[in-house]
Amino acid sequence: MSDLERKKFNPGPLYLAGAAICWSMAGTLTKFIPWSATTVACLRGLIAVMMQMIYTRTWKIKITKPVLLTAICYLGETLLFTFANKMTSAGSAIVLQNTSPLYIMLMSLIILKQKPSKLDCCVGVVIFSGILLSMLDTMRGGELPGSNPLLGNILALISGVFYAGIFFTSRLPGANALQSAILGNLMYVFFLPTLFTDQALMHPETAGVPVWQSVLAMLVLGTCQLGLSYIFFDKGIRTTPSLQASFITMIEPVLSPILALIFLGEAMGTLSVIGSVLVIATIVVHNVLTAKKEAAKAQ
Repeated sequence: MSDLERKKFNPGPLYLAGAAICWSMAGTLTKFIPWSATTVACLRGLIAVMMQMIYTRTWKIKITKPVLLTAICYLGETLLFTFANKMTSAGSAIVLQNTSPLYIMLMSLIILKQKPSKLDCCVGVVIFSGILLSMLDTMRGGELPGSNPLLGNILALISGVFYAGIFFTSRLPGANALQSAILGNLMYVFFLPTLFTDQALMHPETAGVPVWQSVLAMLVLGTCQLGLSYIFFDKGIRTTPSLQASFITMIEPVLSPILALIFLGEAMGTLSVIGSVLVIATIVVHNVLTAKKEAAKAQ
């Protein structure tokens, strides 16, 4: 490799940073739009799938069992995460969803009979401790007065289970993550009738937010937060090492509560902040140690 090739700029990390920034908008935009969680999730998915199909030029989907299972997991993850953001803080929702490594370990143990390593067990204990702290803060009433943060946290955790399912089923023979994402978004067509039961959508004068602002936020949510983020991620992951990619995408759980604080004045409780830091730091350390272990085996 020549010196010129070594010095050639790699835009991959920037694309991944762009994807993480787009992802981090979910909580703030979801809360800002006065429509129901089902409406927001439905319109976001349908807008995003149009961008995905145009970008990938994928108009036909070969439906296999793994593709369908992954699509269902994708649908469950995105729908429940939207509900969670409406009910609890954006920070709690994204961090609790990112507890998915814990569920991947459990799925591997139950389904594949793969026993977790000592490192995995330690990671599981710390992540579970972070969950307990967030739940304890919720029961103290430390998050969002007037909403339902406890239920929101529970839905975020279940969303994490579906999120883990995406990684799990995407590894099965016959799986295709791209087509599963497209199929999962297309499934939101079945939710279109629920839009007519959304009072804030049908009667915008009672919503408290100007219609044009709601529509603009919805377009940004569908095109940038979900659609464009996929394009950035697809471009970035091709040229970025997995460990570096995992670090960069940690921008999402860090930036999400910051955006909610700046634009919505939403602050997390003290215990939730501690629990979130525990979860994020543990995942980062786990990624580093796992990468070193795999590198040592490869030598």
